Amino acid sequence: MTAGTLLLEAAARAGLYGLMVRTSGPQIRGGEAAALMRFSAEPIENMDDRFDYLIAIDWLNLQRFSDEIPLDGASRVAGDPGEGEMPRAFADMGACSYPVSFKSLAKAIPGSWPNIVALGFAARLLDLPADGVEMVVRRQLSKGKAPVQASLDALQAGARAAEAMMLASRDQAPAAVAPVPRAQTRARWLLTGNEAAGYGAIRGGVRFVAAYPITPATELLEWMAPALEQVGGVLVQAEDELASINMALGASYGGVPSLTATSGPGCH
Repeated sequence: MTAGTLLLEAAARAGLYGLMVRTSGPQIRGGEAAALMRFSAEPIENMDDRFDYLIAIDWLNLQRFSDEIPLDGASRVAGDPGEGEMPRAFADMGACSYPVSFKSLAKAIPGSWPNIVALGFAARLLDLPADGVEMVVRRQLSKGKAPVQASLDALQAGARAAEAMMLASRDQAPAAVAPVPRAQTRARWLLTGNEAAGYGAIRGGVRFVAAYPITPATELLEWMAPALEQVGGVLVQAEDELASINMALGASYGGVPSLTATSGPGCH
């Protein structure tokens, strides 16, 4: 998710339009997750019918998302051979597969992480300006020189791995996927679905929010807390989801437009 968010920001800085859909399993303490992304030099409103690339840092229960990540013979899969074999659900789609040792590359650079290697890999596939990607990483990891430099080295390692894959894929049929055309425009602005929902709620008159933090609803609360204060509203962090909905109901009975946001394992 972090690599996807940073990639989206780097693409926006380069003038590309982008869309990211996050998908994850029902576990409270983490688990399988995927960032589904589409980029274009033209405005886009939805995902396509297929994906050009699947970048797998690991295969942890990723077969659960096989219906959400359609591939075909023109798709490319970069998977870490140290994390096992590609799930049968993806292998049967006919995509060309290439071994990329994301975790080994990161391990060779003390202080780096596999997802930053994957970020450099994806950015190179999209032909994003290297300085723009580095700027995004520096801003995200600006707590010390050592971690930042390690991450910059990881970006370069990922870029080199992408170049090796692109070189290997040129001799294969069908033709390799072309990079997204470079947009000749100013940088785009970024907006998440949770931020848009919060903005719409405030513009719609909501002035009281009670909620219990849980992914992915937490982002909505983080955005609305300072925004509500600016319009005279109030946000309360309750002790659990039941308290949240009861507070919202009570406030609504008192005449205040109210909202709660939550997400539970297996249900939304």
